Amino acid sequence: MTLAALAQNQLLTTLLDALQPATVLVAGKTLAATLLSLDGEGRATAQVGDEKFSLLLAGPQAKGATLQPGATLLLRIDAPEQPGDAPRATLLEVRPPQPGATPATSAPSATGLQGQPADPSAPAQNGPAALLQRVQASLAASPPAATASQSALAPAQASAPSPRALAGPLLGPALANQNSLAPLLANLRAVAGGEVSLVVPRPLLTLIENVLAQTVPAERRAPAAETLKQAVTRSGVFLEARQAQGQTAPPQGDLKAGLLSLRAALAPLVAALTETPSLKAEIAATPAEAPAAIGASDPAIRPPPPRRDGPLLAQPIAEPSLSAGDKPLTVTQTLLEQTEAALDRLTLSQFASLPLEGARQEPYQGQRLLTEIPLAFQSGVTIMPLRVEREPERREAGVAEGPLWRVRFALDVEPMGPLQGVVTLQGRKVGVTLWAEREETSRMLRGAAPDLESALVEARFEQGTVDIHTGQPRVMQATAGQFLDRMS
Repeated sequence: MTLAALAQNQLLTTLLDALQPATVLVAGKTLAATLLSLDGEGRATAQVGDEKFSLLLAGPQAKGATLQPGATLLLRIDAPEQPGDAPRATLLEVRPPQPGATPATSAPSATGLQGQPADPSAPAQNGPAALLQRVQASLAASPPAATASQSALAPAQASAPSPRALAGPLLGPALANQNSLAPLLANLRAVAGGEVSLVVPRPLLTLIENVLAQTVPAERRAPAAETLKQAVTRSGVFLEARQAQGQTAPPQGDLKAGLLSLRAALAPLVAALTETPSLKAEIAATPAEAPAAIGASDPAIRPPPPRRDGPLLAQPIAEPSLSAGDKPLTVTQTLLEQTEAALDRLTLSQFASLPLEGARQEPYQGQRLLTEIPLAFQSGVTIMPLRVEREPERREAGVAEGPLWRVRFALDVEPMGPLQGVVTLQGRKVGVTLWAEREETSRMLRGAAPDLESALVEARFEQGTVDIHTGQPRVMQATAGQFLDRMS
């Protein structure tokens, strides 16, 4: 993708549209809100996430219902009768407060994509694998563009250990083994394209194609807003949260589900090939060469693991390490190792998305989501890390400004080279700052900036300014207690 194409295709504009939270009070929208109070005239104060608002309730349900604070209201938002009037809402359904529940002003606990509270009566699970699964299922972040009905939260148990405290001691093997998804995707493309002399069983080929289908085409045109939104949703960081709510994620609909299915199919193949008598004799005769024969990865070239406040490092297109002359064991073992490394990195992204210990009582302070989106070009697949940050709504002079969102990303694609950016969004106010490591790229970006600003105006964003810098953004100060502090 050239710099001109970057501006003309409005990549940043569509990214903003995909992540634009706007407001929950959109006419015609149906949402679930927690009732905080109700006066005698039908004016209710309700809350969705950390947003509180007042509205007038209407509809047959509102006339006969006995509403109690803490109840969940299913509302259809209606337009106000006059501009400036309080929003109106038709009450569709009332769900009474759960026994022992407190109003939504208390600190929320983590939920899945559908926002249903976790079942406190579920049987306890023990062991490192179960604990890690609980941690993954407790990710507090939901997709940035999720609807308000997907964000109803249940009260937290203040005395329970935090997910970060549970997960930290379990991540040592993942830290040592993690690697970028790019090498795996390069080899999967080679296998699927017939560049590797391996007779691939049809079920395995289907699983390979499922993983490759999670890449986002970006060669000729920028991804549409809905495509980017789906890429974040299907990136794998929400898999366990869905499963905790009883939802299933097929391999073709989620990156992590696809990687898990691929690993489950590769492991028995590797075991069967290793047990082949002729191959066992060959390995026994040359034990010193066995590790090289199965394509072990060099840890020195692996990208550092994702961390909550670390720099974003784009992972450029990788060349396939498999070739036509490789033996079946080499091919399957390499794919298995790279799949496990990619899964470990995804788990670390989930851990990095967990709130800090001190933020448990105010869960929206410094809320962040880290994920990585594979972008497919004709020459290969590059990995674009994304960090979505949300700060709570602020009031200045009595006027609510709305929550502040920051979207940080990194990209490394020729001919631009390494590029980083941050997009800030508050309501419809937007700012874009880009850093290019190459001076010639900075010059090209400055030339394209007016077109990008015009694109933001056409997309009805306010104050769409674009700042271009040469170099890299300032690295944030590391937060104490990160897992990287324990790697020495």
